[in-house]
Amino acid sequence: MKKQKRNNKKSSGKSKIAKIIESKCDRSPFCPVKRVCPTGAVERAGFFMGKVVINDEKCIGCGKCIQICPHKAVSF
Repeated sequence: MKKQKRNNKKSSGKSKIAKIIESKCDRSPFCPVKRVCPTGAVERAGFFMGKVVINDEKCIGCGKCIQICPHKAVSF
C-alpha cells in the first residue's frame, strides 16, 4: 500500500488569513494577540509602539487572535 504525500501548503483563496484593523488596534507593547499566536505570525513593524502586523506566510487561520483581542481589532 502506497503512502500519500500530504501537501501542507495553503490553497490560494480557500484559507483564512487574519488581518489587523489598524483603527481599532492600540499597539500595546504587551499585545495579547502577539503572545497567543502559535506560529508567531503576529509581528511588530518597528520598535516598542510600532504597528502590529500579521505575516500572511505564517498565519494558519486558527482564530486564536480573534478570540483574545480585547479591542476586536483582528478579523478574517
